[in-house]
Amino acid sequence: MMRTLTFILTFFALTAMIGSGPVQAASLDELRVSGAIGERHDGYTVLRNSAPGAMAVVAQVNAERRKIYQTRAVQQKISAAAVGAVYASQIFANAQPGTWFMSSNGAWSQK
Repeated sequence: MMRTLTFILTFFALTAMIGSGPVQAASLDELRVSGAIGERHDGYTVLRNSAPGAMAVVAQVNAERRKIYQTRAVQQKISAAAVGAVYASQIFANAQPGTWFMSSNGAWSQK
């Protein structure tokens, strides 16, 4: 129970780090709303449609998220996949309307 509480509190503190930087954050949000980039159930972004710079944003955001998930996994003694799933729910909650999400069965839905 204490481990879960510590994880949740630290999670909120680190949430701002995902996709940090004003230029990147604006680009990520714009690409999400345009449908070029979607969010997956595992906490990673995915390219949906070709758009200038979208592939680079996906690679950069996923690399940053992977580092955070791995760090948190080691600290909490859980899998990086479990950390990603928790972050995915927070990403969904904070995403702008129009953002596309891929469920674990591969189906897309729009917020």
